[in-house]
Amino acid sequence: MNINIPWIISRRRKLIAIILDYLIISSLYNFIFYAEFDTYPIRIVTTSFVIFWVIVSYILGRYSSVAKLSIVCILKDLFKTFILIVLCNLIYLSINWGYPLLFFWNSKSFYNLELRELSNLFIRITLYLGTLSFIFQYSFKLLTNNIIDQKKGWIFYGSKEKFDQISNEVSFNKKKIILTWLSHIDNLESIPIKNIKGVIIGDFSIKENVDIIFKLKLKGLKVESLLTWFENELHRIPTHILDNKFQLIERLKPIEDNYQIRAKRIGDIFVSIVLIFITSPLAILIIILIFIEDQGPLFYSQIRTGINGEKINIVKFRSMKINAEKDGIQWSQKRDQRITKVGKLIRATRLDELPQLLCVLEGSMSLIGPRPERPEIESKLLNELPYYNYRYIIRPGISGWAQVNYPYGASISDTKIKLSFDIYYIKHSSILLDILILFKTIKLVLNAKGSNPIK
Repeated sequence: MNINIPWIISRRRKLIAIILDYLIISSLYNFIFYAEFDTYPIRIVTTSFVIFWVIVSYILGRYSSVAKLSIVCILKDLFKTFILIVLCNLIYLSINWGYPLLFFWNSKSFYNLELRELSNLFIRITLYLGTLSFIFQYSFKLLTNNIIDQKKGWIFYGSKEKFDQISNEVSFNKKKIILTWLSHIDNLESIPIKNIKGVIIGDFSIKENVDIIFKLKLKGLKVESLLTWFENELHRIPTHILDNKFQLIERLKPIEDNYQIRAKRIGDIFVSIVLIFITSPLAILIIILIFIEDQGPLFYSQIRTGINGEKINIVKFRSMKINAEKDGIQWSQKRDQRITKVGKLIRATRLDELPQLLCVLEGSMSLIGPRPERPEIESKLLNELPYYNYRYIIRPGISGWAQVNYPYGASISDTKIKLSFDIYYIKHSSILLDILILFKTIKLVLNAKGSNPIK
């Protein structure tokens, strides 16, 4: 498996933090357990606990970078660690016969001394682990910020018009990037290398500058084409900067019946079944709330475009008022009056998409992939956005790389940006990337973010 892919490289600090946290937590858990009982815990129990610890830590944002030491940042990290400890104990104690009921039960026949001692030990262990993990993670954040994250500047070498265009493109990204313009008529050898990460080669021929570029590389600077820079740094492939179709075609993976596609399909079925089982009580509650609000239909179906341009039918929990589209099909807008009270809640948490798990089981959709669009809207997008039909090369998904990196699209300009993420996903699609998107989706759902249009 090729690990030299941008979304992994750019997250190397976070990956190192996760790996070190995993090793520290598993080692300390085993050490404390052995010190108490002179034996090691069951391996599957330790592994399950540590994996849960790492996943919840990632969702809570405990591995995110921090720029400086501040009381606010410390308190936020402490609160996240506290939430993690509480969740670990709630699950552990619930599995072990509902230990919190000790506040109401005093029967020795129901709770024995050994169970009580084990539960108290687990509480102490999570407090120790939480304290150590908090100190280590915050120290690691400060250390890596001072060592790794200082060189953030990039020099764009090209025309002012192209520089302004690129500056506008990167303005919405969460990742803050400092761009400096250097005219293509200026001397490349005059580039100051202090606090500069690299040089972006813009819209000019580099043949006469090969020797200078070579010297810049020897100084430790990255030198990248504009398209490669977008791909490596922002994890997008904007189609409007392509000079020709071949630049895009050579970046797309051949879609064939390989082991990753088969594994993804098996994963789609397994995860969908698990999610349907887990969320079924929530789905019943949503159905009751929708019915109570206006006694209208519980579900809403739409025709959308799937793989190879085929038309598919998707189902959602109804989040809009009855006859919301009597004036025609249109994008949802910010503070859309057509959305019901229940609809606002289930849209914010993405729970309106739950019925699409049945579409995943059926095979018309995947858990992860470009979001399918309605043909009525798509006919306009195909005329306005070059390469939009390249999204048909892969099965559409409930969530995708565009959805976890950009808010709800409510215009052609939004769709243009989301297309750049979709194209990137198609090139770099893998099981690992799908897992990352799945975790990011869970994080968005819990934070109730990304469901509202920008405008």
